[in-house]
Amino acid sequence: MTEPSSTKAFRNWMYATSFEDIPPDVRHTTLLALYDDIGCNLACSLIPLAHRVVDFVKLVGGPADCSMMGFPLRTSVLNAALVNGTIGHGDEIDCTDDTGQPRTLPAVIAAALAAGQFAGASGQEVVRGVVLGHELSRRVHAVQARVQRDTEMASGPIDGGQTMGATVAAGISLGLPPDRMEVALSLAATMVCDITPPLARETEHMVKSFNRGGVGARNGVTAVLMAKAGYDAPRDIFDGPQGFFHSRLGVEQPGPEFLRGLGEDYSIRGTRFKHASAGGPNQGPRLALVELMSENGLVADDIAEILVEVRPGGFDTITTVHHPTIYGRDVLANAAVYGGIGFLEAHQEKFYNSPEVASLRERIHIQVKKDWTRGGRDERYRGAVTVTTKDGRKLQKESLWRRMTEEELDAKFSYLVGLRAGEAKAKELARVLKRLDTVSNVADVMVQLELPEAHIDQV
Repeated sequence: MTEPSSTKAFRNWMYATSFEDIPPDVRHTTLLALYDDIGCNLACSLIPLAHRVVDFVKLVGGPADCSMMGFPLRTSVLNAALVNGTIGHGDEIDCTDDTGQPRTLPAVIAAALAAGQFAGASGQEVVRGVVLGHELSRRVHAVQARVQRDTEMASGPIDGGQTMGATVAAGISLGLPPDRMEVALSLAATMVCDITPPLARETEHMVKSFNRGGVGARNGVTAVLMAKAGYDAPRDIFDGPQGFFHSRLGVEQPGPEFLRGLGEDYSIRGTRFKHASAGGPNQGPRLALVELMSENGLVADDIAEILVEVRPGGFDTITTVHHPTIYGRDVLANAAVYGGIGFLEAHQEKFYNSPEVASLRERIHIQVKKDWTRGGRDERYRGAVTVTTKDGRKLQKESLWRRMTEEELDAKFSYLVGLRAGEAKAKELARVLKRLDTVSNVADVMVQLELPEAHIDQV
């Protein structure tokens, strides 16, 4: 009997995997990822980026089918996926993972929720769609990583917007049958965006948010709706000449990484929830600084100088991208002066350009710790901080990116949604979202995320 293609093997696994087949810990992590993503999305609906993308939707119009989180009006399913995916990475507060690949969840979650609301999907189908979409995205990037190691080929991500994973998430939420899912994946492959945004040349995070969230979500929902409408495309898109991997990496077969451990090694287990509004390479140093100050009873005015050491992989990002949530000196100065999660302080100029922050920013120095090898996944964002105090002490602390507890995640959600909608609404939404898998129609949840329009300067 002929072995199925890699495309069909993955497709068959997806459709053989029910919600109940997904391990309980994976389901729980996915629920927390949805909970965290929606909280971040609601907070980010305050910032200028969110209003600009909603202005676009107002310009193009469309049927009022789906919700835009944090806004009072509805739009088409395609526009909702675009808006919610973009706003989902509007700031550096949303979760990432431990692989080092471009973040997956903003696009995958936005596609699953928009398609789910459009189709009246259950919470369980949305959760299942997110799990399976995340799995495809991570396996696509695992194939790329192996080919690049074998060939020493250098390139950016081959699906940085997570179009392929978003297609799966949308297709599952929409109830697409297996053959139509294969068509949708083939259509999606023609829409994949391979461009890595020139992050060092933007200051408002808009291109990064669009590329890492909105583009993939919109593409995924588009591909699924085209397939549902009967549009056709070649099957087996992950195999053979002119297929997805052949056209992008020069290999006709994806290799063992694409199917190895399927159904056992769920990639969403590697989700990393962020403690603060800060790019990944800042998470370890920021945590070390805040803990060091707390342990020694320091305030910002006690500090003469801060030396930060980071791994080589993150150094360029946090020293060249001039955004208050990414530029390392901004992140560390805000943390020292204000503490906390840092979302409001990163988006209101009275905080991030205050005299106290400006003064300390000039006394923060960042350098590469060259002898730190890649190490394990827990060491990806390792950081060290040396604080020299004005009375002559030198205090040092090294930190990994410590995983958040669920209690810490609850506090983060309460803070972010409380900023946007008040404490009572934050508590109400927390109860609903943490039980999303019990909801019979996700549309009933999405309408609760519609809020009067608000701006960050009004908080």
